Amino acid sequence: MKEIIAKTYHEAEEFLSEIPKFTKKNPFEETKGFYTFIQNGDNGRYCEKNLGKIIHIAGTNGKGSVCAFLQSICIESGYRTAMFTSPHLRTTRERFCIDGKMISEEAFVEAFNWLTKNIERYQYQMPDYCPTYFERLFFMGIYIFARAGVAVTILETGLGGRLDTTNVIREPVLTVITQIGLDHMEYLGTTIEAIAAEKAGIIKPKIPVIFSDRKKAASDVIRKKAVQSGCFCEAVSKNDYKINEFQKKYIDFSVSSLYYDYGSFLTGTTAAYQAENAAVSIRACEILKKECNFDKITVQSIKEGILNMRWAGRMEEIVPGVFIDGAHNEDGIAAFVQSVQNMYDFAGIGKKESCILIFSVVKDKQYDKMIEMLCSLQMITDFVLTHIPGGRGADLVGLQELFVRFTKDSGQRIHIFEEIEDAVAFGLLARGENGVSYVVGSLYLAGLVEEIIDVNGGYHDRF
Repeated sequence: MKEIIAKTYHEAEEFLSEIPKFTKKNPFEETKGFYTFIQNGDNGRYCEKNLGKIIHIAGTNGKGSVCAFLQSICIESGYRTAMFTSPHLRTTRERFCIDGKMISEEAFVEAFNWLTKNIERYQYQMPDYCPTYFERLFFMGIYIFARAGVAVTILETGLGGRLDTTNVIREPVLTVITQIGLDHMEYLGTTIEAIAAEKAGIIKPKIPVIFSDRKKAASDVIRKKAVQSGCFCEAVSKNDYKINEFQKKYIDFSVSSLYYDYGSFLTGTTAAYQAENAAVSIRACEILKKECNFDKITVQSIKEGILNMRWAGRMEEIVPGVFIDGAHNEDGIAAFVQSVQNMYDFAGIGKKESCILIFSVVKDKQYDKMIEMLCSLQMITDFVLTHIPGGRGADLVGLQELFVRFTKDSGQRIHIFEEIEDAVAFGLLARGENGVSYVVGSLYLAGLVEEIIDVNGGYHDRF
């Protein structure tokens, strides 16, 4: 496909959205080849050494939240911090954050056009090379963050680790691996061990590793890789943190430490799973301070960073009584279910009136078990099912059949809406003045619902 020089953000984003139709994933060595090319161009201005200290994060669930916790802590500690994450909910610019704020449209277009010129130059040597959508965004991030003069860059992998585009980086100061689960199995393997091996591919010789010790099969793979690579390696298990209290807006929790007496932490979310992600982030910060010369990190900046972290689409209360969660696989849904139950049992959320759950899912997920877990939530009075557009959404009739099966004799009602807008309108109205609505099943669904609900001004007129 022919490269373009974009005049506007809309033009650049529209071009990028067409790329999956024309490109396939490149061999990793070819991706590394282009990365080396841009490292050596522009007199080395936009290369890895100008990204500050790099923290590389992989995992199935929780990696975005850990990125966000680390970003918040680094900012509180006084470091100019860049963060590259995926996917986005509403705009591609969300994937590029500097000091907690997404970049401007102008900065996006500038990076897009810089990349276009480099692709055209490189194609004189390698005429068949065409970067994928994700590769382009990552390479744009290199330019954006190097120009910004950041001290720390936090990189989240895409699907895997070993062959992920972000793994072209050569010298991170720390690697972090969050929970491993069965997701994207068509790309990463069909067992926990196989997927863990792919995620552990980000481990570099002699670079410290922190990981979530949730499943023994995954932990064994990660530890073995770390030992083979001569890395300091530390696990964070459920025994390393304790939830003390659920409040309506916060979770009070404690973390064990060999280094500091923290007392208790508050995190500004009601999602129980964020306590584990916060614990992994806290342990990572201890190693950053101890092993990687992050001298400005303090107990106070860690506590403030944990409290002030906000991560869109992860049990996010976008307006009072409306929670959006991007959980989209079995482990993610299990964590969501536990959080909803805890919110009900300990904070009384959902006890006063109707409790509505709006659900949709993409068709390539194994969603039978996900639906069974959701139907175990007895406080849910109504399930509202809808369809993700664009050919990716699971069949609504099939979803309905599963919900009917798993809610048999429960008295829970099931409603079907082809259009997401109609599902949201019904779900918000049906909950009543003091009820609760949850949205779950897909990050894509979360993004669409956030667009429908005006988070700054309440509801659209139709509601």
